[in-house]
Amino acid sequence: MDDDKPEPDRLHTFVVAAAAESDILIRVLGPFAVQEATIADIRLDRRAGGLVIAIEASGVSDARAELIGRRLEALAAVRSVGRGWRVAAP
Repeated sequence: MDDDKPEPDRLHTFVVAAAAESDILIRVLGPFAVQEATIADIRLDRRAGGLVIAIEASGVSDARAELIGRRLEALAAVRSVGRGWRVAAP
């Protein structure tokens, strides 16, 4: 299997805990745009001391999803990144 070939029925899920900065959503979405991921769903919850942003994306391979995760972790305002995937409903 080609490591860079996206699986069309797979949704990659990212859960990002971050500081509540004014431009954090734009910065968090940047790595998805660079990797040409399609955002399927996004949720933002305010919590004590910050935000939790849950993003589901399609159109990327496992390798590219891993790269997105590493780029998210490198953002100064990001505290943690959780990652997983699920099969999209038909």
